[in-house]
Parts: sequence; structure tokens; C-alpha cells
Amino acid sequence: MDLDRRQFLQKAGAQAGLVLAGARALEAAVGPTDAVPAGPSFVQSASDVVVIGAGAFGVWTALSLREQGASVTLVDQYGPGNSRATSGAEVRQIRAAGRDELDTRWSLKALETWRSRLQEWGRPELLIETSLLRLSVRWNEAERTAKAWLDRYKVPTEVVDRDELARRYPQMGLEGIEFALIEPAGMLKSRQCCQVVARALERQGGRVVIGRVEPGRRSGGRLLDVVLTPGGNVGADTFVFACGPWFRKLFPDVMGNRLRTPPGGRCFFGTPPGDNRFMHPAFPNYRDNTTGFYGYPALSQDYRGFNVIGGGGGGSGSADPDSVDRMMAPEALKRARDFVALRFPALKDQPLLETQLCVFDTTATGQFIIDRHPELENVWIVGGGTGRGVKHSPSVGDYAAHRIVGQDQEPELTSLFQLGDTTFE
Repeated sequence: MDLDRRQFLQKAGAQAGLVLAGARALEAAVGPTDAVPAGPSFVQSASDVVVIGAGAFGVWTALSLREQGASVTLVDQYGPGNSRATSGAEVRQIRAAGRDELDTRWSLKALETWRSRLQEWGRPELLIETSLLRLSVRWNEAERTAKAWLDRYKVPTEVVDRDELARRYPQMGLEGIEFALIEPAGMLKSRQCCQVVARALERQGGRVVIGRVEPGRRSGGRLLDVVLTPGGNVGADTFVFACGPWFRKLFPDVMGNRLRTPPGGRCFFGTPPGDNRFMHPAFPNYRDNTTGFYGYPALSQDYRGFNVIGGGGGGSGSADPDSVDRMMAPEALKRARDFVALRFPALKDQPLLETQLCVFDTTATGQFIIDRHPELENVWIVGGGTGRGVKHSPSVGDYAAHRIVGQDQEPELTSLFQLGDTTFE
């Protein structure tokens, strides 16, 4: 059954002193924003909800549940914003256009949430607002759909032909490009954003614990506890698994053929000394629909170089997020180099400063999964974020939390996000 909102509020009131006392004790021991290792002192206190996975979906779901009155423990085996997580990248894009109405609506809602909450938390610099060049050779269904939804929500856009692109951005090579759709966009400092949300959860009395979790005992269609290493068994009324590419390891029977975990790579190229043409705000985000590459300008706040994403990364198929080497394959690096030479010729001989490899969780339907475990009524699965997870995470967290407490605000989306029968072959 759903964890009832009234039960949450009753428990929150009864446990307020205990939660605050525990939070103060932790703060005195390790500081107000530090996750604590699992141990006996943690195991002795259960929560209404244990959320497993402190990536973007997990931290926002945990915070949303806490703000609705639940006592919440957030557990991650490596910690919020860690480099193995899909959302542990330095930068993720947030943009308004999507493939359908929901994608656009949730993106706009999430952008406003990111903007307002980062301002509230004193970290507005983690969102860098810019624009996105969607480079194309011709109008296709994806561009028409994106433009239609942006127009519906009165998002300002601009369609620019090749000649105007050449005038505005002479640093670009435009071979095969006929026009660009320009829309508002932003860059989220993803790794730091996950940590900031986790710290907000702690300030509100939630717990953040570092430890490895495996599903524990079952009884009567319910999960009784999870096994935390180190620490022991931890019980809760409800468990939310938001583990991204780790789903296939934790629930192989349920998630094994519903998810793929492909590796994706990104490169950071140096720019010529004193040449600011490839830095924000002189250059925007870009997406080249003719090649599949996309990326971001260099940022003066923490210069890492000009960002290029695409071309594969670490090979094909599904990767193990625990053990895969976070190095891009040579053939993927060559494809990125070839793309840079095509679109940004002034960078073709510049040094490669850094590469990153992350593992995505991609569903067979292309949609998120926000649904109960088919065999465990008190277990929720929140995943399928792929490369869109950070962008949508405030909206996903809010939606998931309302469903979990039995206050579903958008029941028409239930079938869209269900596990369903669609699987990879």
C-alpha cells in the first residue's frame, strides 16, 4: 500500500525531537554537511523511507519526501555526486525543448526549481544560463516538434539560417549545416548540485549515509530491510531505489532486460591562449544533429576546456558502473577529434586536456521508470534517467514523492512510467 501522507505527518511530529537531536549529534561530530559512514549507531534508527542512490533522482526524491513530512535516510555506496554516478559529471545541460509536451513542461518546471532553490541555498553559480544552438541540415520531425512545444509554452526561440550563423559564429565550420534553432538553455554543475541537494536534506533532518546496499529479507510481498555494508540490516516502511546503472546488479530479474547501461564519453579540449571565442558567454551550448555530437563552451569560472560529447566512449553494450575504466576508447577519441576539426577548426590541433566516461541507464521505452517493484509493494523504482536525469531531477523527485505518499498529482502519467513489458532483445 502507499505510505499515507497522514502517517508521515504524524510520525514527523512524534519524531521531530529525535531527528533534530540526531542531526545535531552528527553535526557536532562531523560537520553540518558531511555524509557519515554506516555503522551500528546508524542501524539502530530506522526511517519512514530509505532512498538508495544519491544521484540526481535520489537526492531530489529524498528531499521532496522529507519536505512532505517523512523521515528519510539517503544511502549511496560512494557518496552524493561521486565520479562513478551518471550525474557525477562536472556539467550537465538543461534545456527547454524536448521530444514531447511532458519533456518540455517538466524541463521548464525543473529549470525554475533549480534556479530558485540554488538561489535559496546560496549557490546560484551552479547554474550558468546560456542558449543552445540546434544545428541541422533540414527541418525534420524532431525540430518541428521541439519548436511546436516551445511555442506552446511561450519560450522564446529563433531560427537562424546559415549566413546568419556564419556572421554570429565565425569560429564554427558550417559544412552540411543549413540552419539552427536557438532556444534558452543552461549548464548545471552536476556533481556539485547533487551534493548541495544532499546537504539541504541534512539541514532538514534527513540522514545521508555512505554504504553499500543490497535488498534484504522479504515477507508477504514486502521488503523488510536492506543489508548495509558496513552496518547490518536496516528496516523502513518504504524503500526507494534510485540507483541508475546499478539497477541491473541489484534487481537482475526485473531490470536486466529493461535497462541497458552504455558508456558515454566526453572530451575537454584546450583553446588557444587569449582566444575567448570558445568560452561562455561568447559561445553557447551546441547540438549538431548531423553528427550526433553536442557540448558546452569553456567556463571561465573553473576552466577545464571546450567540451565535446558523443562518439561512443568506452565501447558498446552494457558496462559495469563499479568496475569499468573511466577512459575513453581510442576510436571514440578519434571521432571526437574529427568532429572538432570539422566544426571548430581553430581547435583541431589543441591539446586534449581531460576525458570523462560515465555509464547511463537507458530504458527500452526511452521513458523514465517510476513504478513499484512488481513483487514488492513497498519498493519503488525511480530510474531511466540516461543523459536527461539531472535536467529533469527536481520534477522527477517531486512527482515520485507525491506518488509514494499516496498524493499522485498527475495520475495520467502512471502508465507512461510503468515497468511494463517493453524490453531490450
